[in-house]
Amino acid sequence: MKNIGKRLSVVLIALAIAAVGLFTLNKSQSKAESIPIRVLESTAPTQWELVKKLTGRDILDEENVTLEPVQSVQSGGGTVSLQALLANNVDTAGSAWPAWINIIAHGGKIKALLGTIVSTKENKSGTSGLLVLEESSIRTIKDLVGKRIAVNVLGAEADYVIRQYLKNNGVSISQVELVVVPSENQEQMLRSKQVDAVAWTTSGGPYFDMTVEKGGVREIPGTRNFDTKGETVLYGIGFRNDFIDKHPDVVRKYIRAYDTSRRILYTEFHKNPDRVRKAYEEIATKKGSNPRMARYYEASSWTPKFPFIADKDLQWWIDRFTENGLLKPGQIKPTDIYTNEFNPLYKKNGVDESLNSR
Repeated sequence: MKNIGKRLSVVLIALAIAAVGLFTLNKSQSKAESIPIRVLESTAPTQWELVKKLTGRDILDEENVTLEPVQSVQSGGGTVSLQALLANNVDTAGSAWPAWINIIAHGGKIKALLGTIVSTKENKSGTSGLLVLEESSIRTIKDLVGKRIAVNVLGAEADYVIRQYLKNNGVSISQVELVVVPSENQEQMLRSKQVDAVAWTTSGGPYFDMTVEKGGVREIPGTRNFDTKGETVLYGIGFRNDFIDKHPDVVRKYIRAYDTSRRILYTEFHKNPDRVRKAYEEIATKKGSNPRMARYYEASSWTPKFPFIADKDLQWWIDRFTENGLLKPGQIKPTDIYTNEFNPLYKKNGVDESLNSR
């Protein structure tokens, strides 16, 4: 009887120790999983807010993802966002590929994990061409010689796309003048004839749509992203390498949450765009941003046909940088810039090609 009691005591003690260990492990895991991710503050409605408004689903909560908005960093575009990421002011950010290549080629330890804007022939929200006034003498790309073109920032997407279609038409970048003008001011600069053409980011957007809607402008043929690069992923989001190494599960959950929310938003927009724009307007009003932007909101800058980043999306840019002497041959390769490993649709034994029609 005493032996049975002793054995029972041992079992109970072992169970107690195991329970404490399990509690400690779960507590540790919970703590690790709830690490906040610092993101740039957005005054515009986010995809998380839109999905919650439209469906009642809190995707971030479902994935146990906590975001910590950072207000001290003012985003002036993708390049500034990646600089904030590199400086450890935020934990995740996104940009068009030129900024990623520039930073990583110069030793920056960041990685793109998900493509978020694409260029296709039909995708009007992911690409836009050069606009000039209706009465302008500029009719073709060759007519841009000696003209002033407004871009949102030098060294980014618009800069290099312009260089390429100029080159394709026998015009050197030195024969035009690129003028840095904030996106919100480019229409005014064009209509007041302080510049001859406006490019914005070449990725479309509300300012482009508003300008076209008001009339008195036209687009120069052959100046869209698609005309220059064809179907491709234009933009990626990612993290610093040290954050990925320390918190891979947190990163994986964030990327899964991001992918889930964009798919829901894409579906909802194609079912009823007016309902989505109404939700955008209500959220914008509540956040104190411009509700008029809802009229131009398009949830189609990305499509489900592009679930993954591909080598060719980066190789086009690497080739251009190499041609212009900004990179040495072989200095950098596409997989130095991105990985699909954290994409929820990615298979470790290879990408499921049925999910990617490219």
